[in-house]
Amino acid sequence: MDLFNYDNQDKELYNQVLLGDNLRVMNTLSLNCIDFIYIDPPYNTNNKFSYNDSNKIWADDISERIRIAKKLLKDKGVICISIDDNELVTLLNICFNIFGKENYVGIFITHQSQRSNAKYINIIHEYVVVFAKNKNLLNNFYIKRLSSPDDKEMIKSIITKVKNAFLRDRNTAQNILKNLLNQYAISRNITWIKNYTNIDEEGRIFFAKDLSTPGQPAPLSIDEINLYLPALKTRRWSTKEKFIYLYKQNRLCFKKGRPYEKQYLEEAVDNIPSILNFYSRQGTNDLKKLGLYGYFDTPKPVELIKFLIRAMMHQDATILDFYAGSGTTAQAVYEINQEDKINHRFILIQSKEPVAPTSDVYKKLTQVGYVNPSVSDILILRLHRYLKIHNLPIDFEIKEYE
Repeated sequence: MDLFNYDNQDKELYNQVLLGDNLRVMNTLSLNCIDFIYIDPPYNTNNKFSYNDSNKIWADDISERIRIAKKLLKDKGVICISIDDNELVTLLNICFNIFGKENYVGIFITHQSQRSNAKYINIIHEYVVVFAKNKNLLNNFYIKRLSSPDDKEMIKSIITKVKNAFLRDRNTAQNILKNLLNQYAISRNITWIKNYTNIDEEGRIFFAKDLSTPGQPAPLSIDEINLYLPALKTRRWSTKEKFIYLYKQNRLCFKKGRPYEKQYLEEAVDNIPSILNFYSRQGTNDLKKLGLYGYFDTPKPVELIKFLIRAMMHQDATILDFYAGSGTTAQAVYEINQEDKINHRFILIQSKEPVAPTSDVYKKLTQVGYVNPSVSDILILRLHRYLKIHNLPIDFEIKEYE
């Protein structure tokens, strides 16, 4: 059913929504084709899911699927799995057995909503377990500080205030920058921000990074950019190729005749922390913004999935979610592609699990035209809504499996 009218002729359909039992569908995919997997499998719900999540049955089911997932991953691939306390140990043992302890990457801790009925400890966290297919080949994890929940508002504020002041007077902008850096360094007890003391001719804030490296001192002559650098006392200069690249990118600056590399504040990166400030209720708000409040009980936050993808995938990647649920992973991919000008591709797998006829969700779906609605209908409706709101064409295809 196409509830909305889109002109998708001549549009390459490269994202996929695959409907059916995920075990069967996964077995149809090419091996070694996936860069990144995120799953939020059903766990500890006491409901009759298509994939029973009770005790040994849950362990057997998830083990079988993770075993196939490993085969689908490229050698540099990584898998992230959301889980809670009840199944954490079981999941870790399964993954250690399949991937090997040597490919264990780590665990993120995420926040959950406060509960009022805890008998002993009020559990307000869950986990994201991370394993690599081959940890020795895994790319470094890092995140742009401008994408970090802890830093982005601070960075945006500094950039805006300095830019506005720069348009009036450069000296004023420099003084404002100095005061802001001192203020945030003290109030947030951070030191890295104090490196960004420079403003270029466009009003952009940058850190002047040294261009020497360990090695035997030697002069460097670069005729292509008319630059001659005498030998340093104890270190050598970076390569000629790097200087030429930085020059062409307008990323060279000079202090007292010595060249430095411009590293802009909006591009600053950081290692990723193990504790992530994303809350479960944010996922509910994501659906609310699309007019789908109450359609899905436990959606993961879009920003959480974006954070994980951004931290681990720094080039175009194929991203798989074989417990797709409401489609959070697809929305995360769309948003990253738009915001970061990258070209990730998603593959979602979701069973056509029927929605209970007595539920409010069933009534909502039938009101917008669905007959005998399933969970996969929620997913597809969400993608349609998101694309329509953002005036984007449909660029995914749907395939059903018996």
